[in-house]
Amino acid sequence: MTGPYRTLLALPGAAAFVTAGLAARLAHLTTVLGIVFLVSALSGSYGLGGLVSGAYALAYSLVAPLLGRLADRHRQGPVLVATAVATTVTRTGFLVAAGAGAPAWVLVILAATSGASMPAIGPFVRARWAHLLTGSPRLHAATSFESVVDELLLVIGPVLVSTSVAYLHPAAALILAVPLAAGGSIALALQHRTEPPGAPADRPAPGTALRTPGLPLLLLTFALISTVLIGLDVAVIAYTERQGTQALGGWILATIAAGSALSGLWYGARDWSHPPHRRLTVVLPMLTVGTVPFVVAPTTGWLFPAAFTLGLTLAPAFIDGFSIAGRAVAAHHRTEGLTWLTTAAGIGISAGSATAGVLVDTWGTTAAFALATGCAATAALTGRAASRRLTAPW
Repeated sequence: MTGPYRTLLALPGAAAFVTAGLAARLAHLTTVLGIVFLVSALSGSYGLGGLVSGAYALAYSLVAPLLGRLADRHRQGPVLVATAVATTVTRTGFLVAAGAGAPAWVLVILAATSGASMPAIGPFVRARWAHLLTGSPRLHAATSFESVVDELLLVIGPVLVSTSVAYLHPAAALILAVPLAAGGSIALALQHRTEPPGAPADRPAPGTALRTPGLPLLLLTFALISTVLIGLDVAVIAYTERQGTQALGGWILATIAAGSALSGLWYGARDWSHPPHRRLTVVLPMLTVGTVPFVVAPTTGWLFPAAFTLGLTLAPAFIDGFSIAGRAVAAHHRTEGLTWLTTAAGIGISAGSATAGVLVDTWGTTAAFALATGCAATAALTGRAASRRLTAPW
């Protein structure tokens, strides 16, 4: 099952850019969840923690397409180096302000500037795969591999955040994210061998990836799936804390990601007879059903099997979504199109983080779990509509 992935990593330069990208992506993931932990610990409000975390995620999502387009035109290296410097400064400023007891509006602004200074590393790495494997059938395996990497990060990230917060300090995860973000970005920038070439500034690619038929609906679907994930993250954290089992929160979230990673390895290694746009219409309803056990969970222990079962549906959904976009979007807009998917996911994280935090504070964790179910059901509908409208050379 892992044979196709070992072959990919044996390609010259592949293991190096995957490792560098993994470090920078882990920094982003730990930041989103780490802000919730730190701000809620300092203020006693999950609503404020979700709001500040949402400001980071929203700014990250809105600026990411611009940074991706700059990388398309001027190469990835200069963009990665500049943002590595900027994100170090802004992240340090946020930590200092939070520790000094700065008011909420200051934390929101500093979190937003931190998010705006962090490029979406996933599309940068996927663009390198596309450049390295242009015209090769192994590109499908590379797309699947990147989805599995995302899931592995979701295993590592929550455990890293929850354990560092529980045993070290509420700011520990955010402190660790500073060198991870800067070091991973610079390490990726230094790898010129696999870097896609930049386009001449006087000949920019015409149009935009957003004009691809059906892509906006696919973006909405990604946003809704991400709302499901972050809503569950916030609700699980709050649930375990109120049950007196806070240290288990990260492990429950890691169980979701573990199930997703296992299913992703299997799903990506298979040769499917049906195209991804058809498979997506089956996977998303399964995702919806998988959220229901969280709503009725009577104890913390109940959440572990529910988390693993839900995770089995996640990687297939993302693999199919990225495959659809990779085929449907024109080659000269590929990085932009993939970045828009990341942006949509970030918007979903922003909205879901803030909304779930308010629901937890106002009506309890059951309401936040119900939010995840409602968003998953809506994603099933928008995903089906997107699959009907997207045009691609299947």
